Amino acid sequence: MQLIEKLSILADAAKYDASCASSGAPKRSSEGKAGLGSTDGMGICHSYTPDGRCVSLLKVLLTNFCLYDCQYCVNRRSSDVPRARFSPEEVVTLTLDFYRRNCVSGLFLSSGIIRSSDYTMEQLV
Repeated sequence: MQLIEKLSILADAAKYDASCASSGAPKRSSEGKAGLGSTDGMGICHSYTPDGRCVSLLKVLLTNFCLYDCQYCVNRRSSDVPRARFSPEEVVTLTLDFYRRNCVSGLFLSSGIIRSSDYTMEQLV
């Protein structure tokens, strides 16, 4: 699979992680919608420093493969979604490319659980 295809799948999968302050999407609300809320934005999220500065972060998953089958998660094992996985080197390359183009100041990286939580954390670090 090409790097751009992986980026498309894994940035899209990361948009469901609500822990980033803003993903460029409208205010999260499921009122009047048939889904998890507002999940339009993907790829770059915006976070804020304690002094109020906005920081742009590349927001992707290392992988959307997961051992677990949590019913609330779009990336659960039984979900019929396209799957992809970055190597750690691919994440570094992408992040530095976006950084050099002045598109992001950092990385917001999350992941499905690959073999075990310890193995996944080793890959993330």
